[in-house]
Amino acid sequence: MRVSKKRGQSIVELCVGLTVLVPIVLLVFDLAVIVMAVQINDSTCREAARVAASGNLADLGPPANLPLSGSDIYKRADAVVKRANTQSAGILSNFKLLSVTTSPPEASIAATINALGTTGGPVTGTVTVITTVEVRPFLVKYAYSGGAPLVFQSGQSFPFTFVVPNNSKLAP
Repeated sequence: MRVSKKRGQSIVELCVGLTVLVPIVLLVFDLAVIVMAVQINDSTCREAARVAASGNLADLGPPANLPLSGSDIYKRADAVVKRANTQSAGILSNFKLLSVTTSPPEASIAATINALGTTGGPVTGTVTVITTVEVRPFLVKYAYSGGAPLVFQSGQSFPFTFVVPNNSKLAP
């Protein structure tokens, strides 16, 4: 009779212990997924800004005539975000490109290039990219957002320099 009481007590203790331990383990797993998503979003945003500013993406080739044109920089940044979506696990494959902007604006860059004319010179500025990621953890979303996915945003800027070639003909 005594052995069966001790055995029953051990089972009850195990059940009580697991009801405390399992949610803690799931919470730690959720927090790890959230931290990983934020880090991947930051690195994706930084890479998208770098690629958009450099104009060196094998699929798209170098930009035509102007150092940066709106569709080219957006295509370059979007290609990086799409690659992040395909390479990430299913829980983190919700990266989105919110905006890609240049400073100075593209019209100002084109005016600077025209003003340099045949003498050439440098054109500098920055490309700013903003991305988001939606994370759908198991427990944390119910505690903080009522079941909606958690959305994290990242913004990164990367400088660019384009040198307009000197096409002037000097007299001999």
